[in-house]
Amino acid sequence: MSIKTFWTILIKILGLWMLYRILTILPELISNLYFIYENGDSKELIVLLSSILIAILFFSLIIRVFLFKTVWIIEKLKLDKGFETETIEIQSNENKIIAIALIVIGGFIFIENLPILLKEIAVFFHDKAQFKDYPKSGWIIFYLCKAVLGYLLMTNSFRVAKFIKK
Repeated sequence: MSIKTFWTILIKILGLWMLYRILTILPELISNLYFIYENGDSKELIVLLSSILIAILFFSLIIRVFLFKTVWIIEKLKLDKGFETETIEIQSNENKIIAIALIVIGGFIFIENLPILLKEIAVFFHDKAQFKDYPKSGWIIFYLCKAVLGYLLMTNSFRVAKFIKK
């Protein structure tokens, strides 16, 4: 494996991790937005909304560059220069390594959210409330989506790796 391929894989893995983190942070920011909207403070609402939009644009730009413009990053930062050898001895191709990273990230997401989801479902059934009246019903859906996302990343890692490679 060449040094450039190694850096490409590493940068794409970091891009995938950032994508996961923004998907985790966004609901929290939106819940803060709703809380401020309910309190009626329009000045803070505008500041928070603009902050959220700037953060989304910033993360979107970084994720796009990390996932789809990795060669540009390697060239600008000269990451492939200064090594004594031109290759690293790893007997695997780029798609397999990205797929393995996706399996690890998906497993981490799944393992992190499944216990929380099961706890929230148990509390929901213990309270014997209707789903629409339950105050944490949105969080149950959120944790369910994250657990499903982790599962899908683990099971479809090679398809996602092919998409990222393109």
